[in-house]
Amino acid sequence: MKYSELTPLPKVGTRQLLVRGLRKQCPNCGQPELFRSALRIHHRCPDCGMTLERGDGYYLGPLCINYGFVAFGFVAPVLLAGFLIDAFAWKLALAIALAGAALLPLALYRTAWCVWLMTYYICLPDELHANHPEDSDDLSFEEEKRS
Repeated sequence: MKYSELTPLPKVGTRQLLVRGLRKQCPNCGQPELFRSALRIHHRCPDCGMTLERGDGYYLGPLCINYGFVAFGFVAPVLLAGFLIDAFAWKLALAIALAGAALLPLALYRTAWCVWLMTYYICLPDELHANHPEDSDDLSFEEEKRS
């Protein structure tokens, strides 16, 4: 495991954060191995050491994104189509919506985490270690060191 504290990383811009988020890469260094298993994200990036799981409540961002994808991007359109197409199609639409509501969150887990990391660091670019001002004492690379 190598850490970028040893070698400074170039600053990461908004466009690069978008590309890294869509490619499911580390927002700090671009390393593609963010997940240790299908449903477990690394606590720290294996390449640069940036904390990916920052503490209690940080998982709520990916949870809300995943819920939004499933509820508004799949379940609602399927149910709406079932009700509008035919009066008897609502049973099939309901079955499809329930199956999708059970399976899609698992399938979109990694995507939701990457969208969350991308959104978080686009909104707060100085929180990213590569963009951290070297002369600043108010931001800390490690969440545990914050007061």
